[in-house]
Amino acid sequence: MIDGPEQPYCELSDEARAESQWRIMASAPSGDGVWVFGFGSLMWNPCFSFTEHRPATITGYERKFHIWTTKARGPPDMPGLGLCLERANRECCGVAYRLWDDELEDSLDALWRREMTTGIYEPAWCEIGFETGDVTLAITFIVNRTNRQYVGPMPIQQMASIIARASGEYGTCRDYLSMTIAVMADLGVRDPELDELLRMVDALHA
Repeated sequence: MIDGPEQPYCELSDEARAESQWRIMASAPSGDGVWVFGFGSLMWNPCFSFTEHRPATITGYERKFHIWTTKARGPPDMPGLGLCLERANRECCGVAYRLWDDELEDSLDALWRREMTTGIYEPAWCEIGFETGDVTLAITFIVNRTNRQYVGPMPIQQMASIIARASGEYGTCRDYLSMTIAVMADLGVRDPELDELLRMVDALHA
């Protein structure tokens, strides 16, 4: 049974985060502003200024609880699970934000401090689609499977046990799961696996 990361993982330095942000912005598309695609907590708790937000879909990925969290939703001695985008032959619906041009630097810094604490995510420009049929490129954080924080698939019973017990600086892992499901419902999307996971977590608390 996997109870946590095999080895501790380190936070990225300020220099490494700045370099990562510079590389992304050096290849930023022109003409449509800077968009960010949120698939987890960014959907209900963005950390940046934005001019608009819209439901959006990314193709070729799925949302999964496949990474450890030893700060936000669980301590190092009892880690929780966090969401990531895994490459798959599926679609993932989330929320896209267009960043405020006048506060772009501060917004990107806040975003990188939150999403790039470690190297578990790899930022990339990915195509997202809107309900209108329009498409654009957005900053998206894709899981880095080579990072120690990556745990990958596990039995749903084990996932439920980990999520039920974990709580960190941002709250409980259970609330993270339930808020994700709630926002997805607002978007008109359901994930039967996440619904079943929440039922199992709540049964453990009963």
